[in-house]
Amino acid sequence: MPSNITLTVAGHTHNDWLRYSIDSDFFAPADAWQASLGITTASLPGWLVPWAEVQVRHDDTLIMTGRIDGIRRTARKDGFELELTGRDLAAVLLDCSAPLYVRRQATLPELCRLCAAPLGVTMHDITPGELPYRRITVEPGMSAWDAIQQAAEGSGLWPWFTPDGILRIAAPDYTRPVDAELRLCAGTDAARNNVLTLAVEEDISRRYSEITVLGQSCGDELEEARTTIRASARDSGAAYKRPCIVDAGSCDTVAEARKLARKRLADGIFESLRISATVAGHVTSAGALWEPGMRVHVYAPPLAVERDMMLTRRTFRGGREGTFTDLQLKPWGVWLPDTSKGGRAGKDEEEELDLGIDWFQSTVAPSAD
Repeated sequence: MPSNITLTVAGHTHNDWLRYSIDSDFFAPADAWQASLGITTASLPGWLVPWAEVQVRHDDTLIMTGRIDGIRRTARKDGFELELTGRDLAAVLLDCSAPLYVRRQATLPELCRLCAAPLGVTMHDITPGELPYRRITVEPGMSAWDAIQQAAEGSGLWPWFTPDGILRIAAPDYTRPVDAELRLCAGTDAARNNVLTLAVEEDISRRYSEITVLGQSCGDELEEARTTIRASARDSGAAYKRPCIVDAGSCDTVAEARKLARKRLADGIFESLRISATVAGHVTSAGALWEPGMRVHVYAPPLAVERDMMLTRRTFRGGREGTFTDLQLKPWGVWLPDTSKGGRAGKDEEEELDLGIDWFQSTVAPSAD
């Protein structure tokens, strides 16, 4: 049966699948796809080969631009099956080594041109960060993606690829309105549900009450460099003392150390709450495709949840059994608090982050239904 999901290779389009899966994770270097179909012969056309460029669409909307990584043919008594796998254009940056490069005051656009352009990724869209790049060191064997990610994180940014293959580097925009709602109710309100399953997971294993970052001041020919740069950030919502010390020799100023301490603390809070959901189809109630970065309002009284969340990962899957989307969400407004638009940036002095456990508590009482 024809699907809304199409693959286009060398001008040839197919949309009849035994099964397919299209994964996009905001924190994974490369988005991946897989598609299986029945075929009448084991021989393949000359244009269907590994390395070939692929465009994945939902109806007329482009989901991903990438390449075929692998092709598998299976023979059964009732016919043949063809399985195609691949990733988006970030894959070449992830798989290939960056050139050796050590330079002071290098900008992120310069590093993108050095690492990405030689690998065929020439289109960049970069929103400048507020931190200058004092030193970017590419170690032997480091992938091009790791080098770009290291430089981006140094300015409080994050890299990803847009569906049309543009390398985008920016911080999240927490001022954007709600894109969609996930609703799971019981009793008489259940008729308005749009969620098949929803799970809430809390895990504080990566969360700390205080993170202290130690940097290193510069020495001279008479005195070695010493650890004199120090900054801390505290989580006001931590239930008991859980300190962590980070040795960061790359931090040359107290301001850099402070921002790193706040980021590490915010990362732990960000990872401490996760909501997973499965919905039917691949689009929101407004008709937009689910995509990472969306602001999603979750309303689930049976699990005592009502809050805005950030969609960090979505997986389209479908085939003969129907079409579904798996969603993973984490707290809105927490990740990259100092550089994101509308984020929870703090003061210059040591302070407690207002991202504590109270912020995570549900605002809806458990349903009695």
